[in-house]
Amino acid sequence: MEIIVQIFINFINKFWHYSIEILPYFFVATIFGAFIQSYLSFNFIRKFVNKKFLSPIITAFFGASAPVCSCSMIPIAQTINSLSKSYAPAISFLISAPILSPVIFFLMLGMFGWELTIFRFIFGFILAVITAYLMDLFFKKPPTLPMFSSGGQSQNKWQAFKTAFKEIFIGTGKYVLLGLLIASAIAVLIPSSLVTKFSSFPFSYLFITIFSIPIYVCSGEEIPIAKSFVDLGFTQGQALTFMLASAGICIPTISATFKFFPKKLAIFYVLVWFIGSVIGGLLFDILF
Repeated sequence: MEIIVQIFINFINKFWHYSIEILPYFFVATIFGAFIQSYLSFNFIRKFVNKKFLSPIITAFFGASAPVCSCSMIPIAQTINSLSKSYAPAISFLISAPILSPVIFFLMLGMFGWELTIFRFIFGFILAVITAYLMDLFFKKPPTLPMFSSGGQSQNKWQAFKTAFKEIFIGTGKYVLLGLLIASAIAVLIPSSLVTKFSSFPFSYLFITIFSIPIYVCSGEEIPIAKSFVDLGFTQGQALTFMLASAGICIPTISATFKFFPKKLAIFYVLVWFIGSVIGGLLFDILF
C-alpha cells in the first residue's frame, strides 16, 4: 500500500512539474492561434495553389500557421487537393500541418528550448517542400472537379477571436492534458535504466519510429510524452524521432490519405514520414 501511495505522490509531483513548465506557453500559443484564425485570411491560397513552384511553399507555410490537429487537417488537405492540378500542395500541407503550428512552437519552446524547436521547424518545412516536389515529379494527377464549400455569414473579428480561442483552448487543451497525464505516468512507472539502455541501441531511431506508428497523438500531445522520455534517458534527437513519427504517421492519418490519394502515392507518403523521422532525429543528435 505504501508503494502505491508513493507512486501516486510521485505521479502528482511530476504532473505538476510538467504542467507548470508547459501551460504558460500553451496559453500564449492559444492566443496566437486564435489571432491567426480570426484576423488573417487564407483566401490567397486559392491564388497560389496552381503555381507550379510556389504552391508547395505556400501550403507548407499555411500548414505551419494553421492551428489544426492530425484529424482536422484532412478535410483542409482534401479541399486543397481538389483545387490543385497536382498533388504537391496537398502533400506539403499534410506534412507541415501536424508538426508545425503556433501551438507546437510554443509547447516545444517551453519543454525543449530553442535549439530543438528551431531545428524541428526548419527540418519539417524542408521535408514538406522537398517531398511535395518529388511527388509532383513522380505522380501526375488526372484532371478533377474542384470542391466548393458554401461560405457562412461574415463574423465580427473579436467574436471570431473569442470563438477560436475557446475552440483551441478546449479542443487542443484536452489533448495536451492527456499528453501530460501519459508523460507523468511514463516518468513514474518506466525505469530510467531501461530507457537509457534502449537509447544506446544502434537501431533505436528505427525502432522508435516503428513504436510510434500505432500511437495516436494530436495537437502537441506528443511533446510532453517526448519530454518524459528525455527525462528518462532518451537523447533529444530520439525524442524528435518519436514526435515526428507519432504525429505524422499515426494510423488515422494514414487511413485518410489512402482515401483521396492513389495507393502508390499514399505508400510513398508514409515512407517519407518513416525515413524523415529517423533522419531528423539522427541529424539533430549528430549536429548538436
